[in-house]
Amino acid sequence: MTPQKRIEKGFVRKKWTHRISIALIFPGLYSVGMSNLGFQSVYAGLNAYDRVVAERFFVPEQADIQSHSFSWLSEESSRPLRDFDLIVFSVSFESDYQNVVKALDAAGLPFRSKYRSDQVPIVLAGGIATQINPEPIAPFIDAFLLGDFEAIEGTLMSCLPELTDHGLSRSKRLRRLAEIVPGVYVPGVCRPIYNSSGDLTGWEQEGSLPFPVAPAIFIPKSGSTIPPAPHTQIISPNSVLSNMFLIELVRGCGMGCRFCAAGFVYRPPRRWPLESINAALERRNGTDRVGMVGLEFLGRRDLERLCVRLLDEGLKLTFSSLRADKITRDFVRLLRASDARMATIAPEAGSQRMRDVINKNLDEDAILGAAEMLASGGIPNLKLYFMLGLPSETDEDVRDIIGLVDKIRHTIRPIGRSRGHLGLITVSVSSFVPKAWTPMQWAGAAEESVLRHRRQILQRGLHCIPNVRLRLDSVREAGFQAVLSRGDRRLAPVLEAVALRGVTWKQAMKGARLSWDMYCRARDTDVPFPWEVLDHRVRRQYLMAEWEKVP
Repeated sequence: MTPQKRIEKGFVRKKWTHRISIALIFPGLYSVGMSNLGFQSVYAGLNAYDRVVAERFFVPEQADIQSHSFSWLSEESSRPLRDFDLIVFSVSFESDYQNVVKALDAAGLPFRSKYRSDQVPIVLAGGIATQINPEPIAPFIDAFLLGDFEAIEGTLMSCLPELTDHGLSRSKRLRRLAEIVPGVYVPGVCRPIYNSSGDLTGWEQEGSLPFPVAPAIFIPKSGSTIPPAPHTQIISPNSVLSNMFLIELVRGCGMGCRFCAAGFVYRPPRRWPLESINAALERRNGTDRVGMVGLEFLGRRDLERLCVRLLDEGLKLTFSSLRADKITRDFVRLLRASDARMATIAPEAGSQRMRDVINKNLDEDAILGAAEMLASGGIPNLKLYFMLGLPSETDEDVRDIIGLVDKIRHTIRPIGRSRGHLGLITVSVSSFVPKAWTPMQWAGAAEESVLRHRRQILQRGLHCIPNVRLRLDSVREAGFQAVLSRGDRRLAPVLEAVALRGVTWKQAMKGARLSWDMYCRARDTDVPFPWEVLDHRVRRQYLMAEWEKVP
C-alpha cells in the first residue's frame, strides 16, 4: 500500500514554501506507528507551528518490498527523506534499531554522525527506547531529545532556524541545541572508556555541556494554559487499533514493579487533569471508539463518571491492561456497557514468591476475585500476561503459573456454564529482559536453553486445561532484545551488518567480537552502566536497595 492510498482522518498537509521541513520517522510498520500515542502526539505538536511542516515515515510495507518498489516516502506528500531539512526518529522498541540504519541508508546519509558534513541534515531521535538507553544507536544520532515532548517543544521550535542553517557548523548547531533545549544529549561530545576486559569504566567528556543529561519532565497542572491531554491526531482503519481515538489519562506508574523501566523513568507519575482530558476528547475526529491509556485511573471517581457520560453519548470505550486489585464491580459494568468481550490482567508470575520478587504487590485472592467479577459482569474472556526467566525463578514457579491459570478457570467456569458460554483464557508469555533504570538492571537474562525448558513445562501443563490458549514470544528475539536493552556503542557495526547486509544477529555479534554473555550476564553492583549518560530522577542507590531485596 502506497502512502497516497491510505484512508485517514486528521492528517496535516502543508505547502513547503518558507517552512522548515521535518521528516518524522517511526522505524516500524505503519499499523504499529499509527497506534503509538507518543508518535501521534509529536506529529500533532510539530505541525501546530505554522513555520513547520512535519511529515510521517514508516518502514515500507512488505508488499512494496516484494514488488521492488522499496523506498521510504512520506505519507503526506510522497517525498523522499533526502528532501527534508531535519530528520527526527521516534523510537519505541529496541527491535526497531536496525530500521534506523535502514532509514539513514535510504536517505543517502553517512550512517555515523561523525562522518556527516555541515550540509547534511541534523539527525535527532527521541521516544521511550532512547529515554531508557540511547547508547546502542548513539553513533548514528547527532542528538537525542529525551523526556516529555511537552517540556521540549517550545524551546526546540526557537532553535529550528539555527539547527537547519547549513552556514553554521554542525558542532555549533548541536551545542546551541543542547544549551537551549532541556533533555538534549549529544553523544559526540563524550567517549566511553573500557578496560582490558571490555568493561565500561567511565566516560571522557569534551567541552562543558551538561553530563549526564536529565530528561525533560512536564507535569500538568490545572489552569487556563494547560494543553489537551495527549491524544490521537490521525484516525486510521489500517492501524493496529483500527479507527480508535486514544487518550492518555496518566503517564507513568507508581506501582514500583522491579522489572518495569517505564515505571521508573516516568517518575513521578503524571495524571492529566479532567479539563485537559475533556479538551482532548473534543478533537476525536468523529470516531465513536475511544481507548483509555493509563492504568492508574482506576479508582478515580471523576474519570469513572466521565466514562459513564461517554457511554451515554454512544461512544465505545476500551481500556489498557487492568490492575486486578483495582477492578471494581462498577468498573466491570463500564466494561460491559462498552461491549467488551475480553479483559486483560497481568499477574506476571504464578507464585506469590515470584510476585514478591518482582514487587508486584498482588496476591492470588485479588487475581481470582478480579476474574470472578469480570466473568459475573458479563466479560467472558480473559487475557493473562506472565513472564518466564525472572531472577531466582525455578521450575516450580513455572508450574505455579499452570496452577494459577487452572484456579482462574475453575473460578469462572461455573459462571460461564450458567450463562451458556465458557470463556476463553489466553495466556500470553514473554521472556524476562533486564531493563535499564530498574532494580533488575543488575540481573542476568536466562539462557536460551533454560527458557526453552520452562516453555515446555508450560506447554505440557496448559495443554491439558480446556479453554486455555497459550501464546509464547520468540526466545531468540528476546535474547537479542536483552543485548540491545543493555547495549552500548560497540553494537553499531552489529546493527549495520544486520540491517544492510542481512547478516544474522549471531554472525554479526561474532564479527564484531562481541558476545551475548557480555551484555546479558549478571552485573556487579559497583560497575557503571552505558545508560548512565542519563540522569533520571530515580537514584542508583534506590534501585540497588530494591535489587538487594531480591532473594
